[in-house]
This record gives sequence, structure tokens and C-alpha cells, in this order.
Amino acid sequence: MTDATTLSAALTDVRHAYRVVADYQRRCLDMLILIGQQFPETRFYNWKTSNGTAATPPARVDPRTFWGWNFLPLHQISLLLVQNGGGGSFPAVGDWLVEVRIITDSGFDIPDTRIEPNTADFTSVEASESMMSIMIFKCAEQVPDGHNWFHHVWGGASWPADIADPDDDGLVYLEDGSLVSCQMDVPLEQMTSKEAVKEFCSRAKRLFSAKLNIEFEGTVAR
Repeated sequence: MTDATTLSAALTDVRHAYRVVADYQRRCLDMLILIGQQFPETRFYNWKTSNGTAATPPARVDPRTFWGWNFLPLHQISLLLVQNGGGGSFPAVGDWLVEVRIITDSGFDIPDTRIEPNTADFTSVEASESMMSIMIFKCAEQVPDGHNWFHHVWGGASWPADIADPDDDGLVYLEDGSLVSCQMDVPLEQMTSKEAVKEFCSRAKRLFSAKLNIEFEGTVAR
């Protein structure tokens, strides 16, 4: 049994942790807003957790039937943006999609998605990382009629860095079925200011533009 003094101290830590997480998540959302502004030719399309679980359940669903892990949606999140002038949900050849992914803790491990993760089994926090990635997925070939970005095209694609190695500029390029894609990663601790975020986006856009022949606003493809 836990005595009252021990539990009181633990709950004090929990209150501290919740406040830190709230501030962190606000910072993540602000950063995602700023990154979206660096791609003015796009609009919001969808978002998804990518840590092996669904997002926070809606109000009509009994939360007691979910894992505690389901209430940490910003632990690992992907924000998807589609180009304003493209085919929207149903891409045509030449259409592209931006994914911005935040990995809060690279040390998580879900070996069996039927079992709730146990943080005691994770890599130590000191040996883990917090990262952000910006990726572009471009349709190089026609996809079947009725196939949309979320469920079929992007949804069936690999993250470039999971398959290929970065070049000297840190750019990862991948040809995968009907898609060509690029990925740039950066440690979150380097995103110390708005200027740092903008600089990373600008560098990524220049490299994406040259590799994928995409003309972003303010960037000329070479």
C-alpha cells in the first residue's frame, strides 16, 4: 500500500508534469501554425497520431474503455497539408502533400499493438530524442480512381527515413510506388525561436524544390 505522504508527493509531481506538458503542447501547436504559414500554397487536410494508437476518444465514447496512452495524442503527431490548387483528397499526377511530424519521445516501443505500452520498458529519456520532420510526398504516377491521400496514397507510404539514408545535406529521398518523397529531420531543441523554425523550413523547401521539381512560393525549383 502507498501511504498518504508518498501519494501526496507523487501527486505533486503529477501536477508539475501536467503543467509542463500543457506548455509543451501549446508550443508544439504554435510551431505547427508557424510551419503551415511557411507553406502558404497549402491548406489543412488531416492529422493523425503515429505512435500506434488512436487519438483522444470523442465525447460520445466511454473513455474508460481506452488506454491511458490514447490521451497523449501530441506524443507523436502528423499534420497533413494539401496544396490549394491540387486535387484535394484525391491526388492527380504532380500533386503533393506536406507532412509535419513531431516525435516527442523516440524511446517509445509498442511491440504488440494489442497491449498498452509500459513506459518502464522504453529507452531511457536520456538516450532518447525529440525530433521534428517535414516531408513532401508527390504523385509521380496516376493512382487508381477513388484512392485518396489519407487512406490509400499517403496512408500506404513509407516514411523516407525508414527506408533510405540522408545525403550530405540531411535530405532523404525515396521512390516508392507511385510516389516520390523527401524528408528533413531536426532535433526539437534546435527550434528555439520563430526565426529558427522559419530557417529550417526555408532550407527544407529549397532542397525539396530542387529534388522534386516543386515551385513553392518564394522558392524556384532548379
